[in-house]
Amino acid sequence: MLEANHSGRKAFTLIELVVSLAILILIFTIAFSGISSWMRLRTYYDQEMILQQNFRYALSRISSDLMQASKPEGSNFSLILAPDDSIHSGNAMGEELIFTYYDGIDTWDIRYRMKNTTNGNAVYRVKYLHGTSPTSIGEPVTENMKQLVKLYFARQGGKVVVMMVGNLNYFGKEQTISYTSLIYSRNSNEQSP
Repeated sequence: MLEANHSGRKAFTLIELVVSLAILILIFTIAFSGISSWMRLRTYYDQEMILQQNFRYALSRISSDLMQASKPEGSNFSLILAPDDSIHSGNAMGEELIFTYYDGIDTWDIRYRMKNTTNGNAVYRVKYLHGTSPTSIGEPVTENMKQLVKLYFARQGGKVVVMMVGNLNYFGKEQTISYTSLIYSRNSNEQSP
């Protein structure tokens, strides 16, 4: 009979190798699922951050323009043209904001509204001479975003509330985010809050 001589040899048995491999696979699986979850969470927070940055920038731009709204002395039109609160007994809501700006020579209308594009939705600003129609859709104030869902303006006198609504997907669930800001038109005497 043949006798195996194992004296002095150090080696792993097959069972030790299988157990080590199973532990290694388990560690890799846990690490991969942790990294994958972290990446999905990071993607969600990045989307939310981009959406909020665009909301803040748009509101800052609208606020800045509205606070500079003005009209020539003795003119008989409203400073804020849309939404028109005279029709709705003091309160109005709409999807666009139009107000006047007088630069000392010409009177301009400035309009903000959301526009649907192939790349998503964006808030657009257009400036055109008062009493005329705009000749273009204007310049985008926000990036084109599929997450931007709605833009509303509510008005009472010289106060305008801007509401922006967006949707984010978070682990397959849709989450709605809204951003609201109250703006006073600084130069409006007859439309004071």
